[in-house]
Amino acid sequence: MKYSLILPSYNESESIVRTLDNLLKENIPSLEILVVDDKSPDGTFAIVQEYAKSHENIHAVLHDGERGLSPSVVYGFNKAKGEILICMDADGQHRSCDLAKVLAEFEDPSLDMAIGSRHVAGGGFTEKWNFFRSLFSNTASLAAQIVLRTKVKDPMSGFFAVRKQSFGKVKDFLDPHGFKIMLEICFLLSLCPEHKIKESPIIFAMREAGKSKLSAKIIHQYLAMLLKCFLRRGKLKKALGRH
Repeated sequence: MKYSLILPSYNESESIVRTLDNLLKENIPSLEILVVDDKSPDGTFAIVQEYAKSHENIHAVLHDGERGLSPSVVYGFNKAKGEILICMDADGQHRSCDLAKVLAEFEDPSLDMAIGSRHVAGGGFTEKWNFFRSLFSNTASLAAQIVLRTKVKDPMSGFFAVRKQSFGKVKDFLDPHGFKIMLEICFLLSLCPEHKIKESPIIFAMREAGKSKLSAKIIHQYLAMLLKCFLRRGKLKKALGRH
């Protein structure tokens, strides 16, 4: 397999089949899809198991470790066979039609990571967000840019692809909690000047089914991650330089 797509899921029984159907319609060659389910009580895992019976490139994976999107993604990446590791939302808000464009960025052999960005030319949203969601997203993005000194315009995207070799260089330094694993991987790679990260435009869709996972706990985890990364920056830079 050249590509491994991880779909972390929790209570996505209403949307997961539609998401998988749409991904398969893209006919991306050498693609395996791993739906890593976080013990959803709504039966998401069983639905994917049944779906996978007729699709050999789709696998239902039960995540039996610490609950959360970030641990699930890392678990999936460690099981993946592809040379390029991809993460998208299982709810369909990351559009399947944008996947090929993000993967095309890896025609550049020096690229380590491609981020599906809503905030570069050509990117955007299918519908306008409400005031409070826009405020949270913009504030969280600005905080990441200031605290972590990242130049990425959309650090909250969650849609990304990374070379397995590049992920291997930083995975031992991850502290995966909460839901922003993309930002942590991006931060660690940015500490190594030889690593190259690029943003590719995507259009973010509105959720058609299920409920948003955003909560006070997730916001707290995000702020804690920023603080930990900030406090560890110097040590991490030295450690990665020797790695």
